[in-house]
Amino acid sequence: MNKAHNPKKVARSGAVYTSALIFQKILSFTYFTIVARALGPEQLGTYVFVLSFAAFFSLVVDFGFVPMAIRNFSQDAENQKKNFRTFFTIRMGLAVVALIVLHSTAFILGYDAKLWTLLGITSVIMIMDAFTAYFYTIFRSKQNLFYESLGTALFQIIVFSTGLFVISKTQDLRALLLVIFTGSLFHLIFSNALLRRKTDISFKPYIDWQLIKHWMKIAFPFFLAAGFIKAYNTIDSILIKNIIGDEAVGLYAIAAKVVFTFPFIALAITAAVYPAMSNYAVASKERLQSIFSRTFQLLLTISLPIAVGIFLLADQIIVKVWPDFTRSIAALQLLIWAVVFLYIEFPFGSLLNATGNERGVTINRGIQLVTFIALNLILIPIYGFMGAVYSALFSSVLIVILGYIRARKIIKVFNRDVVLGIIKLIIAAGVMGTAVYYMKMEFSFMIVIPIAVVIYGMLLLLLRAYTAEDWRWTKSVILKTK
Repeated sequence: MNKAHNPKKVARSGAVYTSALIFQKILSFTYFTIVARALGPEQLGTYVFVLSFAAFFSLVVDFGFVPMAIRNFSQDAENQKKNFRTFFTIRMGLAVVALIVLHSTAFILGYDAKLWTLLGITSVIMIMDAFTAYFYTIFRSKQNLFYESLGTALFQIIVFSTGLFVISKTQDLRALLLVIFTGSLFHLIFSNALLRRKTDISFKPYIDWQLIKHWMKIAFPFFLAAGFIKAYNTIDSILIKNIIGDEAVGLYAIAAKVVFTFPFIALAITAAVYPAMSNYAVASKERLQSIFSRTFQLLLTISLPIAVGIFLLADQIIVKVWPDFTRSIAALQLLIWAVVFLYIEFPFGSLLNATGNERGVTINRGIQLVTFIALNLILIPIYGFMGAVYSALFSSVLIVILGYIRARKIIKVFNRDVVLGIIKLIIAAGVMGTAVYYMKMEFSFMIVIPIAVVIYGMLLLLLRAYTAEDWRWTKSVILKTK
């Protein structure tokens, strides 16, 4: 057996990576909360915008080479060294192109010198992060996520600790961006040093124009798939900035940060079930139906109470955590419902990928992105940053509908058991929501939330939303994600 793919090692590596991801998300959200309180809506808007702007143009430097490289290095160990050098050379060329495109766009849009300085810092961060991700592909191809987990955790600790010190001294955005610059520089050096120490990979450029053309063509589908997601996650802040201004970006960012922090749980769960789903796609349609339905129900079980609870507690949460952002309350109350659709979209995407319909996933993402941009361009001038909220919520619903249209050709998505399970979950969430509504009048959300979790759990048991077999399956999935 190949030691690099030993099942126990893979499971242990995945568990460490998931733990590191959870740690990173918690620390990142805490740091964002502190930064937002220190900066206020307008400065936070500028801060979020320059990071989003650079993240958008990271599409150019990445060009889908990370997932393609992982697949290639896994399948073709014999040519790994040559291919690494070729991909590295292409990435250096794309980095130059990305910098030119980013700053040319900033010039065309007429950004002032202060904003250009900030974009100068974030553009370098963009390049460093792109190469860091590429360096880890060698380890990922061997399903070794330990080093990346360690690097990610150390990066976040550096940003958090250094950031707290900087915020205590100044609210200068250049200094705050240099905090991230420092963390990214460490991560780049760390990943590079590991690669040099653990492998005999050469970093010497390798130029073969025919080979470069060949790999660019192969990478293009990966670029489209990743590009649609990256653009979807960043374009709203860019449009708000250019149509309205920085303050609106800051007000929108609070709601968006809360909402888009949660989906990593769904990502971990679907990652755990995806291998089995891929196997059943060939071996047993009945089991494929079963694992899809159970994954769908599990993700709805988690996301529905989150949406109901935050919808009812949004005013308390905003006033207590971000007192200068009270105008974000309505945005959070509405956008939080997107969590439900973000969660249940994952099993549709996994089903399509597992059954060889990945092209359909890419098309769906493209439709979602075009719709999202069009709605933002129409609604932001009319409704301000709330227009972006409406657009994001509609687009989250749209991707589920598109996924359903394709998935129903493969399995029966909403069979009797799934519909009955949805009804039970809605009842449980509704009763929990009623309890939250009355408790919030007397108690802080810090007290209400744990009580609501207990109430919801008891209701799931009373309504028998899960059978004994379902509970065993759910337990096995959760254990795989830890």
